[in-house]
This record gives sequence, C-alpha cells and structure tokens, in this order.
Amino acid sequence: MIKKIKLISTPENYKTEFITSITKINTVRSQITAKAFIVLELIMLTTHFITNMDNTFEPPDTYYVSMYIIMLFAMIVFLLIFIKLGKNVPKHLISIRYTGIFFISFILIWCAGISLLDQLISGQIIVYIVAIIAIAVTPIFEPFILLPIYLIIHSFFLILMPYFQKSAELLFANSINSITFLIMSWAISYMRYKQWTEDFNNKIILQEKNDELKRINKELEEANQKLETLSKTDSLTGVFNRFMFEIKIKDEWNRCKRYFTPLSLIMTDIDYFKLFNDNYGHQAGDYCIQQIAEVLSDCAKRSSDMVARYGGEEFIIVLPHTEKEKALELAEQMRRRVEEISVPHLHSDIADHITISLGVNTIIPSNESSIEEFINNTDKALYKAKEKRNCTCLAEISNKQSLSLKFVINHI
Repeated sequence: MIKKIKLISTPENYKTEFITSITKINTVRSQITAKAFIVLELIMLTTHFITNMDNTFEPPDTYYVSMYIIMLFAMIVFLLIFIKLGKNVPKHLISIRYTGIFFISFILIWCAGISLLDQLISGQIIVYIVAIIAIAVTPIFEPFILLPIYLIIHSFFLILMPYFQKSAELLFANSINSITFLIMSWAISYMRYKQWTEDFNNKIILQEKNDELKRINKELEEANQKLETLSKTDSLTGVFNRFMFEIKIKDEWNRCKRYFTPLSLIMTDIDYFKLFNDNYGHQAGDYCIQQIAEVLSDCAKRSSDMVARYGGEEFIIVLPHTEKEKALELAEQMRRRVEEISVPHLHSDIADHITISLGVNTIIPSNESSIEEFINNTDKALYKAKEKRNCTCLAEISNKQSLSLKFVINHI
C-alpha cells in the first residue's frame, strides 16, 4: 500500500499547486454541503413541529430536535467560515484544510449520533452509512488524513452502540454493515484521490511538454529569423547583400517601368582600400567598411531605398522614384559624410583619411532598356570617378537610354 501511495504523489515543485487546486474544490463543495444541511435541518424542524408538536419536549424527540438545532447553527457557522476563507484560497490554504477536516468530522459525529438515537426506535444506521459514503465521494482528502478520522469516530460509534441497541442480532448486523461500508468508503476515497492525482500529474506532464514545444518552436523561429537575416544581409556590415540587391533592382525596375517613373542607382567604392588593408590590417579594413556602410545607410533614409554590399569594398544604392538631380545630391552628401567621419588613411594619395568615389545613373525603364545595361553604365560612371578619386560621376546616357526617354515622352 505504501508503494501505491508513493505512486500517486505529485512532484515536489507542484505540490502547493496541487493542494491549492483540491482545496478550492473542497471549499466550494463544503459550501454546497453546508447549504444543503441548512435547508434539510429547516425542513426537518418545520416538519417535526407541524406533525409531532405534542412530543417535542419528550425523549427521544427532544434529542432529535436538539441535534437538528445544533446541526443548523453549526452549518451556518461553517458556511460563513468557508465563504470568508474561500475569497483567497492560497492565502488561507492551511486554515481551509483544517476547517475542512473539522467540518467532515463534525458531520460524521453528528450522523453517528443520529444513528445511535435511531437505535432507540428503528435500529437503523442508514444516516451514518450515508454520511460515510458522502464524505468519501464529495471532498477530496489524502487517504491517510481521512483514514484516522474514519477509525476514531467509528471506534466511538461501535463502543457507544451497545448502550442504545439492546438486540444482539441488530448490534452484530449494524457493526458488520458499518465496518463494511467504512472499508468500502475509504477505498472509494483512496481511488478518487489516486485518480485526481494522476489526472493532475498528466495535466502537468502535458503542460510541461507544451511549454517545451513552445520553447523549441520559439528557438526554431529565432533560428529561422537569423537564417533569413543571414540570407538577406551582409554579415560584416548588416546592410543587404548582393542577392537581395538583385531581387530589389528587378522589382523596382518593373515598378518604375509600369508607372513611367525614374529609377536611380549609385555605386561607390573606397579609394585606395587595398593600401589601407595592407598597412592597417584586415581588422581595420573591416572596421572601415562598417563605418562606410553606416554612413550610406544613414543617408539613404527612405523605406524604399536600399543600401547593399556589392562586393569587397563596393556598395550599391537603389533609389526608386528618384530624379537624376536628387541622386547626384544624395551621392555628394554621402561623399562628404565619409570625409567627415575622418577614418585615418595616411597612405592615400589624395587625403590623410578615407574617401570614396561614386557613380550615379538614372533611367526610366522601358522595353528598350535592360537592367544589365543600367548596372553596367553605373559601373562605368564609378570607374571614371575612380580615375580622379573622391568625386561623383554621372553616367552617360546610352542610345538605349535615350530611346527609353523618347519612348516615355511620346507615350505620355
């Protein structure tokens, strides 16, 4: 039996939660039981006074009336206590549990007393047996809390019964029946407590599995987000990578082509970056690239703009719906801002700090032009800018770009 009791115990870290849950249920059920007894005793007293008023003050009626009155007032007191304590079960956990023990003990004692009085009239113990069974199926108590209550009260019941029941046959039958129902009731109580505990443990296991599943899903989601970020951005600078640029330029090209709006592109390269790397080291080179990326991102602030690392020390900026003049103005702003951060470069031929060169190109996409040519012309503008260093160069309009402009003008 001890091993079985161990099997139905709850984990230590959930014991308080388990006790609180069954105490809440016991509090509600105790209130309902007290109300039922109050109604029952009022009915019993009213019925008795109506049907048997003449014998009210004669034994054994006097004893019954006294018992009804005692039960009525006791249930009112218990009800008020349970209502008050039930408002905050966790705070009054111990008080409610002890009150519950006194409550069921009082009911058993009272019902045993009624059954002892019944020995003087009918010889039945039905009230006591019903109480034993009701206590087993209504509240939820640990088996070894309910067992001593049963044993102590029942021992007194068996000791006192011969003083009320003179028939040896009825005395023997009542003793056997009461013991049988006592054992059965305790077994029922034990099985209910075991089932309740198993259900609670299963609930905890399910909850822990759900929590673990949520944690794993969260970690997977975070990992997927990181992977998605890594697939879209450059790990060194945090700006978009070339793959995302190629997607962006295609989308913006088609959008600008549909609405006949200008699309601008800026390509930039760090001047004399190889000398910088050779003399200051690759860590300094990485830091320099990060600083440039930060400046470019700070200048291209619109949500539709994109700054991407094109390769090595080259960056490319996509500017949808941007006229040539605005693109040139932004390119010059970027160039000046890079000079202002003053990253030292004593091995540069044009300054004692890092500088950049920029190529700018603007087009209104059409069927007569292509993305590849657009990028290629921008790259040529950057190449010309690098011949002078620390300057911005506008791409020359190719024949196809010229045709594109004419097409748009004619279309409009």
